[in-house]
Amino acid sequence: MARLTTESTIYVTYIATTPEKCWEAITTSAFTKLYFFGRSIEADWKVGAEIVYRTPGGKVDVQGKILECDPPRFVRFTWHVEMIPELKHLPDSIVSYRIERAGEGVIRFTMTEEHPAPLDERLLEGGRSGWPLILSGLKSVLETGKMFKADPPGPPPAMLEYFKELRK
Repeated sequence: MARLTTESTIYVTYIATTPEKCWEAITTSAFTKLYFFGRSIEADWKVGAEIVYRTPGGKVDVQGKILECDPPRFVRFTWHVEMIPELKHLPDSIVSYRIERAGEGVIRFTMTEEHPAPLDERLLEGGRSGWPLILSGLKSVLETGKMFKADPPGPPPAMLEYFKELRK
């Protein structure tokens, strides 16, 4: 039986970098390709503008709209998965990145995934397996300058169970 939730997921990490360099890393394909499983990003970073993450092959993986943007401190946008057919019917989530100075040469990076509309709690497991790898990659790239080579996670068992129920 599905349990619906609007629970948010929040990750916080500290990175030895500047707000400007982190902003560049989250807003340009030259960087996102290095830590976001080869994904490129397209946006003009204005409120109301479209944001798109593309696979290395050029297919749209995720798309949304910019809701708030205050470079190099904060961006908030809708998040709609297009690549996985079983997820296309879901309502938009909202993702935000907050960058704050936390000392000399250090930032506090907070990523939040909000769910304004209730969804099956099993679907949160997808983000919970992917975001830690993405954010670890962001930290690694910014601190070492080297590509993060972790394999993308497959769908967690709870999501596979959800997909199986959809097909019934």
